[in-house]
Amino acid sequence: MSDRSSKASWLPSAATALAILSCYGTTALIGLLSLLGVTLVIDEGVWVGAIAIFAALATVAVAMSYRRHRIIGPTVVAALGLGLILWAMFGSYSRVIELVGFVLLIAAALWDWRAGVSRGGAADGISWIEARTLADHLKREPGPVIVDVRGPDEFHGPLGHVANALNFPVGELPNRLMEINPLKDKPVILVCRTDKRSANAAALLRHSGFCDVHVLRGGMEQWKETGLPVERRTGLGQT
Repeated sequence: MSDRSSKASWLPSAATALAILSCYGTTALIGLLSLLGVTLVIDEGVWVGAIAIFAALATVAVAMSYRRHRIIGPTVVAALGLGLILWAMFGSYSRVIELVGFVLLIAAALWDWRAGVSRGGAADGISWIEARTLADHLKREPGPVIVDVRGPDEFHGPLGHVANALNFPVGELPNRLMEINPLKDKPVILVCRTDKRSANAAALLRHSGFCDVHVLRGGMEQWKETGLPVERRTGLGQT
């Protein structure tokens, strides 16, 4: 039930590493072989093209990661870095401009990674699920169990909640694990307003032995924005 896009969180770093390797790694290799008396001839057009492609892929990967953490900063920094790299490659070449471009690309990849970790709370490798995908799973029997970790006021507030959701506020979870232990062998979907509290709750449940835990990406905001139905009736699990 895990969302495939969560597996792509490594792409920005990988593409950035390939861009750096294609540029400075090739330069280092040529220099090393030269010291050994070996001349390596590389088509400059192909070399520059490869650098540009990998840098562009890194920027696209960072932009795609916006859906994971909803922070636009890494995309802006990556785009600026790509622009400088392309300027250095195809415009008026400058080693300084090229270097600054790669520094910005690295900074964007690191920022993207850090934003993803922060968004995911203390959990590493969180399994995300999209609103539409969850809606499809809820039509099946047996469907997953929805655990809403917002407080009662939010649970009954304007955003409402997913039908038949259990309401266990995240702050109460550590003291109420015995109540939800029967769900350990069932698929559990954690929901909050966005997805930050749900991700923190996922970390707690995973450490408590829950092995099939997923987080609704974007939370109830995304659920409602997608046009899916909500309820405002009393939820189970409330005290």
